[in-house]
Amino acid sequence: MKKEDNGIKRFQLILGTIFAAASVLYLLAVYLTGMENVVTGSYFPFADEMISGSIPETAYSPFAIVFLFIPRMYASTPFDYNVAFVAEVFVFFLIGLVVVGKLAKRYYQNQRMIMIAYTALLLMMFEFVVDRYDIFPAILTLLSFYCLVTKNYVWAFVLLSIAAMTNLYPVVLFPLYILPFIINRDWSNTLKGTGAFFGVAFLIILPFVLLNQGNPESAFNFLFYHMDRPLHIESVAASIIAAGSALGLTDTWIGSGYGTDNLMGPLPDAIVPFMIPIMLLAVIIIYAVHTHLLIRLRKDGQDSENNRMIFLGGAALLSILAVFLFGKALPPQHLIWLFPFVVFMLMTSINHISKRRILVLSVLAIALTQLNYFLNIGMEGGGMVDGGVLTLLARSITLLILFVYIIKMPVESVRKGAWHAQAPMNESLPHQDFGLGPPHQKL
Repeated sequence: MKKEDNGIKRFQLILGTIFAAASVLYLLAVYLTGMENVVTGSYFPFADEMISGSIPETAYSPFAIVFLFIPRMYASTPFDYNVAFVAEVFVFFLIGLVVVGKLAKRYYQNQRMIMIAYTALLLMMFEFVVDRYDIFPAILTLLSFYCLVTKNYVWAFVLLSIAAMTNLYPVVLFPLYILPFIINRDWSNTLKGTGAFFGVAFLIILPFVLLNQGNPESAFNFLFYHMDRPLHIESVAASIIAAGSALGLTDTWIGSGYGTDNLMGPLPDAIVPFMIPIMLLAVIIIYAVHTHLLIRLRKDGQDSENNRMIFLGGAALLSILAVFLFGKALPPQHLIWLFPFVVFMLMTSINHISKRRILVLSVLAIALTQLNYFLNIGMEGGGMVDGGVLTLLARSITLLILFVYIIKMPVESVRKGAWHAQAPMNESLPHQDFGLGPPHQKL
């Protein structure tokens, strides 16, 4: 066992070295070309104002500000700040690498293959991973999920709250975390989890309210920002409307605002007030179905920790996808939110065909995102070219297909007995890879 653990640590070192080398090459390219990026153009000026003693009014979530401030503590120039920020990203990459390895071991998976999948997904979105802060809430959410799996419930809710205060989307996972305790009438953990989640959120946001005594509501800008914004050009709804506009079915044009290009016109303006209610309704339906499945597990005698985690992983991924499919904005870096739960789904499904499809669809969504960025940003400098319209529509269809497949996977895994309801974790669980290589494959 010790020899195998040492082998896993060596493999983690190899993957960490690959990510570190990619980071060095990226920073070298930034230094030699002087190319603009978000870290030096937006994050550094913001952090620079903070170091001087003021907090600018911003739409950043409260704890995101902490992650933006930390690199400024060690760097005084834009490029040095960029180096420090990438180092911070690297630390979170390593944390995620260790956690997915531990989850793979717990679920009797091929740890190397799972860690390769995690690393490959992040490398495919590399420029967004190192030039945005979305990896921080993603890895915090992964850590939170690991704590839930290992029954460190209070820490699970604490980390989920910190993740939600870093980028709002993890808040949709809170009901999924708390539902099993409510269904099982475990009121102690229900109260502890609820108190930990909202108590930590309160403690995080309180200093920003107090520091903005002249305008305390500005601490909640991260909420109002999403409520008031128009239809982002890369959102699923915008991609469908833009395709219709290209066919002459409706009139649209591109406008700027909220730091993005947005789709404007009679139809986009008409539907945008309904996007958040539709998104919330979709997420609530997922909660309702998840509740039904948990109740069915109890009635069918399959109510085990493993089965609940399978359903939770699927429901979490579906909830995040629902935010993508029915939300008003879908910038490229948001795909990073999916990766922890995509990897978890690869661990817990017993159908190798479904696993391959999930992986292929995820990779395809990334490829189309990168192609869209090249066409609409790299070539056009903003706006949308005809090829970009088709690329965004193809990505929307890909995400919708992914959504449908993920609906099927948890139910299929439990129905076919992927995990024995009463089996101890270290005995009867079958070893699996995800259809890409033999078990215990040596690399």
